[in-house]
Amino acid sequence: MRFQQTLKINSAPSQAHNESANATFGGCFNSYNSLWAPSKNNGQSFTPMFQSTPKQAGGPFKHSSWRNATPSSTPCRQNGDLGCVRLRLIDLELNNATTSLNTSHNRSLRSTLPVWAIDENGGVSECVTLKDVLANEALIEFATDKNGCRFLQEQYPGNSDGGIHDDIFRRMVEDRSMFLSMCRNMFGNFFVQRMVECSNNEEQEVVMEHLVTEMYTLCLDKSACRVIQLAVQKLEVDLASRLAAELRDSDLVRLSIDQKGNHVVQKIIKTLPVSAWDFVVKFFCDDENLIAVCQDKYECRVVQYTIGKLSEDPHLECYNQRLHLLKNMMIRDTRNCGQLAPNEFANYVVQHVVKCGAAMETFRDVIIEQCLLRNLLSMSQEKYASHVVEVAFLRAPHRLAFEMMEEIFEGYIPHPETNRDALDILLFHQYGNYVIQRMINICCNAILGRSDRHLEQKEIEEYTKWLERNKERVSRNSNRLERFSSGKESSRLFMHLPLAHSCHHQLGSITSSPLLMIPGSRKLVLQRLLK
Repeated sequence: MRFQQTLKINSAPSQAHNESANATFGGCFNSYNSLWAPSKNNGQSFTPMFQSTPKQAGGPFKHSSWRNATPSSTPCRQNGDLGCVRLRLIDLELNNATTSLNTSHNRSLRSTLPVWAIDENGGVSECVTLKDVLANEALIEFATDKNGCRFLQEQYPGNSDGGIHDDIFRRMVEDRSMFLSMCRNMFGNFFVQRMVECSNNEEQEVVMEHLVTEMYTLCLDKSACRVIQLAVQKLEVDLASRLAAELRDSDLVRLSIDQKGNHVVQKIIKTLPVSAWDFVVKFFCDDENLIAVCQDKYECRVVQYTIGKLSEDPHLECYNQRLHLLKNMMIRDTRNCGQLAPNEFANYVVQHVVKCGAAMETFRDVIIEQCLLRNLLSMSQEKYASHVVEVAFLRAPHRLAFEMMEEIFEGYIPHPETNRDALDILLFHQYGNYVIQRMINICCNAILGRSDRHLEQKEIEEYTKWLERNKERVSRNSNRLERFSSGKESSRLFMHLPLAHSCHHQLGSITSSPLLMIPGSRKLVLQRLLK
């Protein structure tokens, strides 16, 4: 079978021990959200400051020269500084020391944890407790370190206890800019997720009030988008809906085509009621917006999620509201199907509409009637549109399948010079031959009783005639097909020939047999012919 690209949708937030957090950084400084930045005094001294802005796009972060220099003096904690970050002599001497080949020793040198908290392997010492972390004002240092963050996640109490849980939560949220910077930190975001998971109603409201202030930029951040996804999933519905509502007037195109932001939109659609994200559907109801989003690598997933969510479970109370939104969206989808089907990514949206059942069957038929019929020959020769044609053959009701088969066999006037018709062209086309394979499969499955729905005797006879016509044309061109395109496409096509020949051996006597009136007997007879 032909390899088809599959777009995987991964909308779940990363876990606390995500392997992506296995990187370590040199010196005593952490990632781009470092607690320390150089002052402008000739680069000779350091001024403590907390950066609350995310890393700028445009390539990997490069450490500047000042990070490798030894400061002239050790900075002291000033009143109002966030956290207590201490520079260690072992870190300051790192540039002058010979690099060790011992991995564990390197880890200890690169750790941003204070000296009193580190064991000989660079991890958190077993004697350290959360009370020690708070007493030494080292919460931020721990949260922004790989091992320290893991320690906080493991030790953080799951429920509010009026003690250590409440103290840690209060210190993390008392300064909004610091909390948002922790959301953006490559390690700190995992501890924030742990806090959200263990938060009570009062704490959830505080988290929501912080996140909503920079909701859009957080959605576009690599680390913070995980916090937003978890917040949408774990917060109370009314609080999570307020987060979603903050995106109502934002740039939905940029948000949906962003590699991180599209996961947030998917999580909102998957988790919250329709009333919380109906603005997304209304945005898609504009033709230009729909075409733009469907043709994007990431945003096409958002459209598929939206269609799937609107069409699911007709027994829910909000189904009528969802159906109304779905119809408005599908009008634009079917109207632009001819432009979407040949596109590298938009074809998946059209396939999704054709594959869905229930409420989507009406729109499936509209796509086949208005977009595919009378265009089957040209679309079957398109790399991506041929996928849509295959799915349409597979899902079409018998009435439309009959019209599609007849168009391939009789719908096009043969070339006046070569006398080649549509079936001849598709047999030898690098994409069209897959459509012929699909036609043969569908006919054989219908005759063998493997179809998803019950077929009447008249319908079975029609599938039998179509299979006979395919078999006759393939047999006539078998010598050429064996040499076609280095044998790649022809070898796939000939995988179906034994089935076609077997089904048509003694075809006249089989189709006239009374046994074929009994589905079980028909299946048994044809299975014996296939042996």
